[in-house]
Amino acid sequence: MAIGLVAALLAGLPPLDPSRVAAHAIVLESVPARDAVLDRAPARVVLRFNSKIEKRLSRVTLTAGRGTAVPLAVANEGPDSDERPDRLIVPLDPLPAGAYVVRYKVLSADGHITEGSLRFTVTGRHP
Repeated sequence: MAIGLVAALLAGLPPLDPSRVAAHAIVLESVPARDAVLDRAPARVVLRFNSKIEKRLSRVTLTAGRGTAVPLAVANEGPDSDERPDRLIVPLDPLPAGAYVVRYKVLSADGHITEGSLRFTVTGRHP
C-alpha cells in the first residue's frame, strides 16, 4: 500500500529539466590555475565560468596564509574587465611570496549562487 502511494505521488511530480539541475555556474578555467606554484605574483585573477555572471553582485576575497580575508574589487569596466560576461577579473596589488586563497561567491544570470575557492602559492624565486 505504501509503495503504491509513493509511486502515485512521484507520478504527479513534473519531470526534471536537466538544464535546471545543472544550472549553477561552474569554473571552467582560472588564471592562475588551481594550486599553481608561481615564481612571480599574478597581476590579476581570472575566473571563467560556464555561464554569464552578474559581476556587480559577485564577491571575491583574498587571504594570505592564515590571515584575514581582504575583499577585492571585481573589474566591471575598463581594461581589466575583459568585457566578457562569463568571466570575473580581479586586479591584484603586488603580492609577496606566500600561500594565498581566493574565495568567490557569484550569482549566475539564472539566479543560482556559486561559492568556491582557488589556492595558489608565490615562491618569489625569479628564474
